[in-house]
Amino acid sequence: MKNRITKLFETKHKNILSVFFTAGYPKRHDTIAIAEHLQRSGVDMIEVGIPFSDPIADGPTIQESNKVALDQGMSVALLLQQVSELRAKIEIPVVLMGYLNPVMQYGMEKFLRKQQKLV
Repeated sequence: MKNRITKLFETKHKNILSVFFTAGYPKRHDTIAIAEHLQRSGVDMIEVGIPFSDPIADGPTIQESNKVALDQGMSVALLLQQVSELRAKIEIPVVLMGYLNPVMQYGMEKFLRKQQKLV
């Protein structure tokens, strides 16, 4: 079974549009609606940012979106639940992007097990 990213690059060789947004921003439960809208708009792949309290390698816009998402209760567990729900609604590849710290705090093995179910 090929994953969605492999299939994308096998069928489309140029002009691939990947869009990043922070999970839980602007509201904690907006992740699924944003992903659905992006797919309807023709985006080829989505990068969902895992909110982190100290995203020093990112610029002020992403830093602020992380802060807002965390202040509203966004978490790795909630993000994984949301990704599981959006898998039933969208077909395009979804990549989780972020720092290792939140994944380690959640539990590396637990995170990887959940990820395998979402592919």
